[in-house]
Amino acid sequence: MAFDIRSALPELLPRLVAFARTIVGDSDVARDLVQEAVVRALAAGRAPSDRLAFRAWMFAIVRNAAIDELRRRRASKIEYEPGVDLWRYDNASIAKITVERGLLTLNPEHREIIALIDIAGFSYAEAAGILEIPTGTVMSRIARARSALLAAIEASSLRPLKSKHGH
Repeated sequence: MAFDIRSALPELLPRLVAFARTIVGDSDVARDLVQEAVVRALAAGRAPSDRLAFRAWMFAIVRNAAIDELRRRRASKIEYEPGVDLWRYDNASIAKITVERGLLTLNPEHREIIALIDIAGFSYAEAAGILEIPTGTVMSRIARARSALLAAIEASSLRPLKSKHGH
């Protein structure tokens, strides 16, 4: 059976949105960027005909759209500040929020590499292909990004709330 872009897209969309959200820090903007990427992909005359190559190609399109968005923000000085109601979250949610906030403190290059490798699950070689950089650069960049994320998490002021019963 031949590879069909239109059937491959639905299963790829949640990962593309998560990747875009990691880079730009805003779910609504991430969905818009992925929609833009899908339009570009469907309009392209030469989409990859292999599922894995298509996946990497789509991540590259979303990455480029996210970078364009970050440039627009920088030009207009818009900063994303997440609004969080801490009273309605349990410890797992606090951990998730802490990581998300930590990611927002990283530079876009570090958020991007963490999104590709740790969130989207690309190998170092695949990420190198998407980013058009050597695999060794990916390896050193992910190490620096993970260290920066850990430092941001450790510096976070978010902490699980203690219950009345000391748990």
